Amino acid sequence: MQCCLLKRSHCLKLVALLVVISWLQGCKKDDWPPKGWPPKDASEESATVLYDWYRLGMQMQLYNTTPPPPPLNSRSYGYIGVGLYEAVRPGIKGSVSLSTRLLEMPAMPEPEWYQVYSWSASANAAMASLFRQFLPALTDANKASIDSLENAYNERFKLSLSDQIISNSQAFGRAVASRIFDWSTTDNFTLSAEGYVIPVFPGSWEPTPPAYANPVGPFLADSRPFLQSTLTATYPAIPFPYSEEKHSKFYKAAKDVYDVGLALTDEQRGIANFWADVGGPGVGYPGPGHIISEITLVLEDHKANLNQAAQIYAKTGIAFKDAFHLIWRIKFTENLLRPITYINNLIDPAWTSHLPTPPYPDYPSGLAGVYTPVMQILKREYGNIPISDRTYVWNGSAPRNYASIDKMVEEAAISRVYAGIHYRFTQYATIDIGTDLGNRIADIKLTHSGKH
Repeated sequence: MQCCLLKRSHCLKLVALLVVISWLQGCKKDDWPPKGWPPKDASEESATVLYDWYRLGMQMQLYNTTPPPPPLNSRSYGYIGVGLYEAVRPGIKGSVSLSTRLLEMPAMPEPEWYQVYSWSASANAAMASLFRQFLPALTDANKASIDSLENAYNERFKLSLSDQIISNSQAFGRAVASRIFDWSTTDNFTLSAEGYVIPVFPGSWEPTPPAYANPVGPFLADSRPFLQSTLTATYPAIPFPYSEEKHSKFYKAAKDVYDVGLALTDEQRGIANFWADVGGPGVGYPGPGHIISEITLVLEDHKANLNQAAQIYAKTGIAFKDAFHLIWRIKFTENLLRPITYINNLIDPAWTSHLPTPPYPDYPSGLAGVYTPVMQILKREYGNIPISDRTYVWNGSAPRNYASIDKMVEEAAISRVYAGIHYRFTQYATIDIGTDLGNRIADIKLTHSGKH
């Protein structure tokens, strides 16, 4: 009689019996029960394997002599987060695949119903494969580090899991990673400016000193985001029109950046440097390494299990990719000139910003545009909690402590005014844009109950 003709409870018992029989057929008498029986769901497994993988990625990129551009690196970690979730998803009760939630995402591999899996082992294999495929410019030493971490966990798994469970889990995790990578190759992502003609109108962006580089990513909005809604999301208009009149609000906004830059305190310089992760290889993390550190610290502090951590890394990964898509779409729609251009032309030709101005338009802010939605996702999960940012304690820096997530986001935003590279109104508007994106991602239901 087919399973569908039985009552659900009888069906589940039959499935369990068949699983046991399949194991018994391949086992010697003394091998039963196999190591790892009974199987655990993801909520019973530790998320430590994920923390180790994300920290390895940060550590490898810390020492890259040519750090990857933040939009490209954020795209990579976006796909990594989605792939991680899919490698763990079958072990999450009531879970749904992101292929039912994300734009043009193909159906994902499914585990064999009669096999037993460890979702930590699946995640380990998936992360190793995803790192190899997505992280740019891996050196031989980087590749050896990936192999080493993957093998170290495999040896650890052997203490509590049978070879068959490990093998099943590895095959599933790698199949997911392969499907994710294949999907990524169709997203039309490019940072090239080839063929782009810079618009010219009063207040339009132009290349900035000292490099006067061509814009990065003018066609990024032509790529595929993760969310359909990102393609059409609206945004607040620049709050007042461009003007060169000294009594105008725009002149005063530029003069504010100028005045702040002339009187920077040591604390303000430190804030600007901290959020820009300045210093180069071995000193500052390429984006989004700093914010990945914050996500990981929050998950550890809240003792998240594998289920919870996989969902948070997936949602924040979606934010990494879609934030750049949305922010860059707005940047190259508005094409607003940077403060240094306005100030040099109309206020002080000798003025320079504390940090170099990136090669793309001002409005909105890239840094605040990524930090805000990611932290909004954490805020929706854990509340407006105090935050201790311990990202750089390894080099002797003290933790930066914030009374709430909102306070941390506010400091990240104002850091770009201290740096001299954004107007204050840009940062306020970007927080609104990022909060909206973060809420839309937080609203994604990954389980039928809507809970972890």
